[in-house]
Amino acid sequence: MNKPKLYDFSIKPGCRAIEFAPWHGELGWEVMSWAPFCRKTALDYDRVIVGSFEGMGPLYDDFATEFRPHDKTGRGLDYPKMYRPDGIYHKYGRPENATIVQDVLVHARGISRKNSINYRQWPELVRQFTVLPETLGFIGSRLDQYVPGCFDSRGIELQKLMDRMARAKLVVGVSSGIMHLAAACGTNIVVWGDRRTYFNETLEQRYKITWNPFNVKVGWLTADDWQPEPKEIIKKIREML
Repeated sequence: MNKPKLYDFSIKPGCRAIEFAPWHGELGWEVMSWAPFCRKTALDYDRVIVGSFEGMGPLYDDFATEFRPHDKTGRGLDYPKMYRPDGIYHKYGRPENATIVQDVLVHARGISRKNSINYRQWPELVRQFTVLPETLGFIGSRLDQYVPGCFDSRGIELQKLMDRMARAKLVVGVSSGIMHLAAACGTNIVVWGDRRTYFNETLEQRYKITWNPFNVKVGWLTADDWQPEPKEIIKKIREML
């Protein structure tokens, strides 16, 4: 396991400051592992400097005194892997500030480097979803998938995204950092993935236990090919709603 880099220094007598090495890793680990570790460590300091990707400042607003964005664009795989650190979790999102509300939000991941496990039946899932009374919206980046005719919330800034997720009844999608962020907003999720063991645990265990600090309800679907049938997803959505 890689050790996180910390820079501990004093800026004046009686005032301690700490600067955490910039984060370049995946979003799920940033939300559920790195930020809680930084938050706990920051309790002993007067000035706290945190760095990450452009726009990620809201993940640290509750404890950092300064956020420094770096110029990296791709999230790498070399980062501290502390599954459940001795950290402090913060519930993200302000539901009262969500000016646009959808009952169910979908993250249709479309990142090219994980294309083999991206879901390929979103149009059919949306068609079957229309039998439900709830409204549906798509979230994520502009690189993620979208089905025409649904509300498009892709590409919005992080704080607005967290506000909308915190207000939603349910977030649906294949395993991704956005799904972990939804759980960090205290929102119930329907999520799927394979049954392999990753870092000594399954994805199902990670979602239901390890990275579930606010005990959200998790509708888990095991799909070793990452392609559950739309009717199975709709059934799980019905159960969760």
